[in-house]
Amino acid sequence: MSRASDEYNYSSDLYSRLYIDAHLCRPECGDLGVIDSKTGKGIVYLAAFRGHWIAAVFLQSKGYEIITDEKCNQCGDKVKLVRNLSRLDIRKCKDCDENFKIESVSWSTHSFTVVDNQFVRDRYYYQCPTHYGPQDTSMIFV
Repeated sequence: MSRASDEYNYSSDLYSRLYIDAHLCRPECGDLGVIDSKTGKGIVYLAAFRGHWIAAVFLQSKGYEIITDEKCNQCGDKVKLVRNLSRLDIRKCKDCDENFKIESVSWSTHSFTVVDNQFVRDRYYYQCPTHYGPQDTSMIFV
């Protein structure tokens, strides 16, 4: 897999990109005790977006209803927002050997993309749009 973000100039504005937002606070505030390994902070909200539309919500602390909240509903401290923007890569289709572009976004050990308005794990996405078949849903959030 080669990084194509250097080769292709694509929009950096949030209305056209896939991205993941994480709202972080104290470790004890994290939903179900989930801690971000890089910062050591608790994750109170974790979701993927396509532009301004929510593609998937991974974690959301009980009572943390408004995704634009700047304050933690558990302790009242200001949350830290971490945003990971997508990157554009080129892959070779395992069925026809043609190259195709894929826009993916990563959080921790998970990497995702949106294909035909469906959220898929990009590590299992090695067929061009012509040959792509839907992924087993049990593999998406593993």
